[in-house]
Amino acid sequence: MKKYVPMKMIGKSRFVNYYNSWQEEDKAALLGRMERLISENREYADKKNYGHLCNLITSLAMVMILEEKGHAREEAVRRVADAMYEFIKPQIASMNRLASHGWFVPFLKAAMPVKFKNTLGHGWAVDFPKCGKNEFSMVTHQCIYQQLFSKYNMPEMTAVFCKVDDILYGKLPRAEFLYTQQIGTGGSMCDYTFKKR
Repeated sequence: MKKYVPMKMIGKSRFVNYYNSWQEEDKAALLGRMERLISENREYADKKNYGHLCNLITSLAMVMILEEKGHAREEAVRRVADAMYEFIKPQIASMNRLASHGWFVPFLKAAMPVKFKNTLGHGWAVDFPKCGKNEFSMVTHQCIYQQLFSKYNMPEMTAVFCKVDDILYGKLPRAEFLYTQQIGTGGSMCDYTFKKR
């Protein structure tokens, strides 16, 4: 089984810069809370889910610690969300460069099922419907973000992560990013399609 070490997880997460701005006392509290969350959710802590849980467990623990320090839930979620959105800003330009090529959607069609086979562990259910030559579709039926955030009465955090997809893929130069619903905003699935322009 993959060894989950909170400090290493933070370093791999989108929240490392925000963590570095915290006081030492709060950092220690965060690490302790992450240890507890990992222990409480061992069934998810497999090798494939590691990258997801680096972000999920870190953000969940951060909101909890901020609330314990007196921040309202809405404020705590906003702080953590803003930290993540700031962290991924450089990825927007990188994604746009990739999507400026005509091979981008065919590349997704070939690469993403292979990637997800290796990075989606316990709790996920994703399939890849057949689609046209210049399209790539994926449908997420079960999502560990929704499962774990709901378990800790924090369903709004799922939408925070769904928004990352909109930020990264919403304005691609040669590909449309389309969907009718997202799990994080109340849908029964995330039905994503990338279509070559």
